[in-house]
Amino acid sequence: MSISEKKKIELEKQRRQQISSVALGLFYKNGYKNTSMVDIAKAANISKGLIYHYFKNKAELLFSYQDKLDECLNEINEFGSAKEAIYEFGRRFLLREVDETGYIPPLQVYVIVFVKGEMDDPDYMDRNPLYQDFGQNYFGPLFEKGIEAGEFKQGDPKLYGDIYWHYLLGNVLETLDARRSSKKTQDLKKVISMF
Repeated sequence: MSISEKKKIELEKQRRQQISSVALGLFYKNGYKNTSMVDIAKAANISKGLIYHYFKNKAELLFSYQDKLDECLNEINEFGSAKEAIYEFGRRFLLREVDETGYIPPLQVYVIVFVKGEMDDPDYMDRNPLYQDFGQNYFGPLFEKGIEAGEFKQGDPKLYGDIYWHYLLGNVLETLDARRSSKKTQDLKKVISMF
């Protein structure tokens, strides 16, 4: 591969990331349904036609966050302590405002699209995290690890995972339309201490 081909691939990757980042910010601020591809193109300072070179539609753009989600989940899974991992997931998920680093919680944006019923494309409904037993499948193994390490009480780790996930979803729903600073992340430690 020539240097110019490598450079072209790198530029396309950067542009794709730029579009994805701009879209995430708009989805977070305005909602998925209220954000058009034209809005994203304008905010990314590119033409509407060019955006379709990178993403065939808005749904594909939303699901481009899967890599970020997987990266976040893998990073959290690497924590030495299951209790710390579960707390950090909740902290990131419940962020109400973009922090000073510009971090926008992709999983929160992703879940909110489904909670609000904004994703109605049947081609993508099988990716709905509300229907995938996310609490049991993701948090269950973390709670099991924590139980084995003595960080949590003896119990059913899948049930613990389900309860914790529903607690997080309830908090996202509570402030869905008015993302405001909240004590919810402080309450996480109290909730986690119950397990």
